[in-house]
Amino acid sequence: MSTAELILAIVLFAVSALLVFVAVRQLQCKGYCFNNAYIYASKTEREQTDYTPYYKQSGIVLLMLSALFLLNGLRIVLRIGFLFYVSLVLIAAVILYSIVSLIIIEKNK
Repeated sequence: MSTAELILAIVLFAVSALLVFVAVRQLQCKGYCFNNAYIYASKTEREQTDYTPYYKQSGIVLLMLSALFLLNGLRIVLRIGFLFYVSLVLIAAVILYSIVSLIIIEKNK
């Protein structure tokens, strides 16, 4: 393994760990909500609306992205080629979950 590959793997693992930390905070409904519904809401809307489903959605998406970074880091370290295809499936799952969960949240409003 070259030095560049080692550095890239370390960066990918660090980003994965950071995403897990932020995802856990989101699932606890703590901190800034990384969701467009919260970001674009006015201050009065933020005070009046329950953003719990958006926190949960953001937390789950961040956990899935953390798994994606972890898989890519493992792919570099272990040199397992099929993990690339697993990563593609995970990307599709993240996109699909984001769309479906947004539809469900909007229906429940």
